[in-house]
Amino acid sequence: MADWQNQQTRRTRRPRRLEEVTSTEIGFPVAWVLIGALSGLIIIGLVGLGVINIIRKQSITPTPSTIPGISPSQPIANTTPGNPTPTIPPVVTLESTATPPPTLTPTPAPPEALEPGVYGKVINTEGAGLSIRAGPGTNNARLGVATDNSLVLILDGPKADENLQEFVWWFVRNEDGLEGWVVQDFLEPSLPPTSDGGDTNQ
Repeated sequence: MADWQNQQTRRTRRPRRLEEVTSTEIGFPVAWVLIGALSGLIIIGLVGLGVINIIRKQSITPTPSTIPGISPSQPIANTTPGNPTPTIPPVVTLESTATPPPTLTPTPAPPEALEPGVYGKVINTEGAGLSIRAGPGTNNARLGVATDNSLVLILDGPKADENLQEFVWWFVRNEDGLEGWVVQDFLEPSLPPTSDGGDTNQ
């Protein structure tokens, strides 16, 4: 009887052990699933916090505005309150203006010969001056004297000497406005006087 009771007890206990074993086997995977789910939630939460921090930093960073007079390529100096940093203005480079070379004015050449409308220069009188006479001859009255290196304007000529001498005469006007006849031997072609009254062929 004792053996039969033991067998009955073993038979009734076997299903319980099986149930306990199955329950413990099923319990371990559920715990791991819960741990994995919690870990995933924690990781997702950390990633979400990192993304939110990045978005906040980007939204806080100010966008530089355009300042009149400063091109966008120029950096804007950061100033700290209480410790201002001086801003160096941009260097302005001025283009150099090329100076054109001076234009050389050719020096005019004096006329090659005496003729009406040409100026003559008084020369070789040894300081005595050139006599201006009333006619083309030494027998005519002397009206005045043209000094050495002075200019006379030829108005007429040439004309032969009235006394048949070897002189050639020109009718001229001197610098004082006196008109008369002078001998060609004491004249040479010259440029007209300058605007300041000087002689251009000295």
